Amino acid sequence: MSVKLVSKDLQEMIAEYPIHTFSMGNELEENRVAIDNDYGKSTTRELKTCNFCIAESNIQCHDNCKLYSESEISDVFCFCAILHGNVTCYYKREENWIAGHANMLSAKEGMKGYHCFARNKPIRTVDFMLSPTYMERIANWYPHLFDSIVNRFLGEKSFRVFPENVKFCPEIRRLLDTMLDYKVAGNAAAMYLDSKVLEVLSLIICKTSQENCSACACYSSKDNDKLFHVKTIIEQRYQESLSLHQLALMAGTNVCKLKTGFKALFGTTVFEYLFDYRMELACKYLLDTELSIQEIADRIGYEYHSHFSTAFKRKFGLSPLEYRTIGLQKG
Repeated sequence: MSVKLVSKDLQEMIAEYPIHTFSMGNELEENRVAIDNDYGKSTTRELKTCNFCIAESNIQCHDNCKLYSESEISDVFCFCAILHGNVTCYYKREENWIAGHANMLSAKEGMKGYHCFARNKPIRTVDFMLSPTYMERIANWYPHLFDSIVNRFLGEKSFRVFPENVKFCPEIRRLLDTMLDYKVAGNAAAMYLDSKVLEVLSLIICKTSQENCSACACYSSKDNDKLFHVKTIIEQRYQESLSLHQLALMAGTNVCKLKTGFKALFGTTVFEYLFDYRMELACKYLLDTELSIQEIADRIGYEYHSHFSTAFKRKFGLSPLEYRTIGLQKG
């Protein structure tokens, strides 16, 4: 199977690349596809097993453009979400996909249509492609959630679960970010991602049928972009002790929106996120390098190694040295 990307007048083949929706075995496979040409750049990362494929794509075009895509993907059930930016699509109708929205649909006979991209506006999407076997399995487990959807999928031509794209809640956003940054390996990775796919599907069905996802409605996609910018600043400047006021100024928001919005979107406070990020880096340094405890403390933003050691033990119940010793023994 392949995906073809063609200019809007169908005269120029921009790119064509092979796709293999699912792997041949139960273990997780990871593939990457990159395109870099006169139209723009894109990267796609695929995580796949024999029953599902998770695809994360980042796209940026050099100019305003309208491109035609043709995919041979067929007989799969899809969850499609846009995490950043917006793009206008023309499949059976025109629709504008904007950040923070998603839908579920079946693709029974391939997908063809146009996409309109704005100049130098980055787009980030996450898609799940699920096999009939996977869908039948979850319908057997949770018939009250999936039975009617799976019956339609097995019996009808292509359809959309929701007539209009739905705004997804912060819980789903957190799940999507977490699953793409998974830390487990081997068979455990496939099992972990399988459970997260099911959790995302369950949440979007439940939340869409209820009115208990009001936290999302309080913030526009522009507000959410600012909050994600703060998250990026923290990850890039974790060695610094930036105040909430400084972070709010950098992101173009105010302290109140930053505090409440960050908590709603990521399920943690700004400083809790910074603390956890530093501790995660510390674990990597302890196991993957021979840096001293003082050097690690310096690298993650602690002036005194004693403060770092106290914080680390509070988080993990072990001193940094104990953590390193046990980790190396297991390795």
